[in-house]
Amino acid sequence: MELAHRNMSTVIETRIRPGGAIALVNVAELRRYRDLLSMFVWRDFTTKYKQTILGPIWFLVQPLLPALVFTVIFGQVGGMPTDGVPAFVFFLCNQVTWGYFATNFGAISTSLIGNLGLFGKIYFPRLIVPLSALVSNLLTLSIQLALLAAAFAYARFRIPGGSSLHVTWAIVLFPLIVLELAAMSLAFGLCMAAATAKYRDLQQVSAVLLQVWMYGSAVMFPLSRMQGKYRLLVSANPATFAIEAARRCLIGVGTVSWPAGVWSVGFTLVTLIIGLRLFNRTAQTFVDVA
Repeated sequence: MELAHRNMSTVIETRIRPGGAIALVNVAELRRYRDLLSMFVWRDFTTKYKQTILGPIWFLVQPLLPALVFTVIFGQVGGMPTDGVPAFVFFLCNQVTWGYFATNFGAISTSLIGNLGLFGKIYFPRLIVPLSALVSNLLTLSIQLALLAAAFAYARFRIPGGSSLHVTWAIVLFPLIVLELAAMSLAFGLCMAAATAKYRDLQQVSAVLLQVWMYGSAVMFPLSRMQGKYRLLVSANPATFAIEAARRCLIGVGTVSWPAGVWSVGFTLVTLIIGLRLFNRTAQTFVDVA
């Protein structure tokens, strides 16, 4: 695309070209649009609680209610083991970490369709929108981690059996787990965004996919309680390692191993490359054919 502005003495040209096949991410261009990224981050963060009854309290309610329900159904009624820690803390930890992944995936998978009107009016790097979702949800994660810390402290000193909770040195590795969750949600979210841009009914499929994915990611149960082929099947899910590693970092329990970590990270990186290619290719012509 060429835009030209002419006056009596000069011709100023601005050329906007699609990225090359090798450059998956134009870092220099993203840096130039960092102010726009900040605006989108703030927009995504504030629109979650504007015109709601509870306001910002929703950030705490989102992981709290499912954790309470799972504690009653799976912990008390179903007798699901939780690696020796209080059931509520176990399920709350899972909901906080899985919630970050699921919220990212949901926002990124609809990033093209949801911003069609904006994309048709002005040019900016389309990757700005998915990245803004990652950062804004990171702010939400910080708030929910504070809730988890409060629940951890209460259970540790006031609930029988809470003495099994302990903080280990592994907590310093938690930012790496968050980074993997962000990369994984970005990878699969970009693939789904490219797919839903062509097949709109896949928006409904993505919600169902998340539900099925959650039950197969050791969110409802510890991996240590699974044996045989079922354990291998659940371990093949790249999200399982991230959930187990997050639990190990935050509440001191979780089944992790180097082979599982290498598999999870490697699968995420390969999927991220595929997702970036699909997203970039789709974003170039999406507005014209939508």
